[in-house]
Amino acid sequence: MDIILDPPNGVPPVSMGMPFEDAVEAAACWGDVRVMGPVEHNPTVQIQAVADDYDVIVVLRDQQTVNAVDISAPSDAGPQVLWRGIDVFRTPARQLLKLFSDAGYRIDDSNPEEPVVLDLTIAFNRWTSQEVPLDPEDGLPLYFTAALVSDENPSA
Repeated sequence: MDIILDPPNGVPPVSMGMPFEDAVEAAACWGDVRVMGPVEHNPTVQIQAVADDYDVIVVLRDQQTVNAVDISAPSDAGPQVLWRGIDVFRTPARQLLKLFSDAGYRIDDSNPEEPVVLDLTIAFNRWTSQEVPLDPEDGLPLYFTAALVSDENPSA
């Protein structure tokens, strides 16, 4: 099963603004579900769907409706995570950002570890503690390690 990124609408079957109960049910398509939060110092609720080789976290900042979906990069055996047919975790990071830019989207890459596609409300990161191929130009992981689709500009 491929995972489709549809910013700013969501990551089907989860959509931005979806109520908590519906989001819990929808997230089950990705794996075993557990709900985290709210806690005293953080009112955000997270719905985590865990599969064998990736996880998806659905974020509800107001505890009631979905505001963001955060996807970790699957292993090579895991599903493809696609934006317009392009696998965002198996396409080199620099090449993927160029594809967004060439499609007319503005990129905020002032922090190369966390670039944001401003017009699509999607952010990526290249953090990892694992041994991975590195980009020879900047020394960061060659591929993105997570993607966050949000209902608002992640860099705002």
